[in-house]
Amino acid sequence: MGQQIRLAVNEIREGMAIPFRLLSRYADLLIAPFLFEVTLLVAYLVARIASMCVPLALGGLARKAGPQLAVLFQMPKQAPFQAAAARVNLGYLMVCGAVSLLVLGCAPFIAGALGGLNHAFDEIVIWLVVGQAAPVLFGATALLMHAVDRGAFYVVLQGMTATMFIGGVVVLDNTNAVVVAQTLAAAQLTQAALCALLLTQCGVWPGLTALFHKEIKLF
Repeated sequence: MGQQIRLAVNEIREGMAIPFRLLSRYADLLIAPFLFEVTLLVAYLVARIASMCVPLALGGLARKAGPQLAVLFQMPKQAPFQAAAARVNLGYLMVCGAVSLLVLGCAPFIAGALGGLNHAFDEIVIWLVVGQAAPVLFGATALLMHAVDRGAFYVVLQGMTATMFIGGVVVLDNTNAVVVAQTLAAAQLTQAALCALLLTQCGVWPGLTALFHKEIKLF
């Protein structure tokens, strides 16, 4: 009976975790309809969709590397895990950087297609891409936090970051889409920086610093 109750509780917890992750990850989309008039909202949504190309491109790498990193972290010696984490961080840096540049390169063409709806589109998409490109500076923080059994804390931190973002935007009553995009980017970068700092306790070299890992040989 006790085991059945625990299983039921776990199922409820997992069921609640999915919408919580979605709401915390896309908190700006939750409040955008209440902040912007229609034409500005369309421009923001198009910019947001364009910026999502970055995490989508990283998804395949995360699905492949995640299970292997989790196995390596459970090994008695941490050197193989730390070396693998450094390689993944460099992989994230290259993929994330390339896709970010591609999105920014396509932004003028998207703005032209929007015509009269492109209110500050160029600035909005730049800041949204900056937020999504946090792995360039701090590495695969979400993937590695789950690999080192800190996934629950990562989800909580993401929720706290989203709450502070929404609170800041609502309190300031900000209807400037560029400022909202800047605030979101700042929140995403801050969360990534905190996670990267925590991961250093596991010997993980964040972002570009992974180049200095002893097992990374460029030549």
